Amino acid sequence: MKKTTIVGFALAAIIAGCNQAETPTAQNGAYSLDKVIWNDGTKDTETLATDGNTQFKIYTDASYFYIAEAKDSTVSFGIGSYIQKDAKNIEEVNIFNSGSLDSASAAQLEITKTEKGYNQFIPELVVRGAKWSGTEYYTKLEGDGASELDGVWQQAKSLEITGLDTADRTYNEYKVYQAGHFMWAAMYKADTTAATFTKAIGKGKFTLNKEAITEDLTFSSNRSWVGKYAMQLTFNGPDEFTQSITDTVAKMTSIKTYKRVSK
Repeated sequence: MKKTTIVGFALAAIIAGCNQAETPTAQNGAYSLDKVIWNDGTKDTETLATDGNTQFKIYTDASYFYIAEAKDSTVSFGIGSYIQKDAKNIEEVNIFNSGSLDSASAAQLEITKTEKGYNQFIPELVVRGAKWSGTEYYTKLEGDGASELDGVWQQAKSLEITGLDTADRTYNEYKVYQAGHFMWAAMYKADTTAATFTKAIGKGKFTLNKEAITEDLTFSSNRSWVGKYAMQLTFNGPDEFTQSITDTVAKMTSIKTYKRVSK
């Protein structure tokens, strides 16, 4: 009788173990898209990075951030929060993107870890009334550790100072820092007469040394902006910082203040 009881407990433990969900694996990091395969219900369409389609994605502890530029130079981006339900399922909730802007929306992703990085399957995505599914293949980019800047930030104020004149140039911009990588996405009017907004994106690596930060912008939808930028940075508490850079040629100083969206 005692032996039967022991066997019964052991079997119950095995069954319980089999029914437990896998422990979520941290998704944090920076990734580069290798390819995506979309299906409209009738056929697959493959898009490759090697064909000139560029997409990067960063996950922080609680947020996701992606930027993309198609080979026809079309720019897109998306920022939001995410919930890692288990090792294979993530729900992303939109905060802001280039398509529906700040409209509320959620996407269910099925994640598969790979030696290179991960794949994500999107069971359903509605585009102009049509339903699509897709699989994206990502390679993880090497990181450089954590910093006080890690997280998603939104521009709160942008000032340009030329001599005694100060102009308010505030525009809609989000920025993310994670493990030595940074990305930004923005919508702004090129000048006061512009009828539409310009979309711009960029990414690279950064180094932070007390109140100095160097951003090495290695990719941008505006190629003329690619390069290294040395700036002064001041934290105004844990959830706000100000960065400033001086253009000695134009004799102009740009001062931007950002507020934290999430870590």
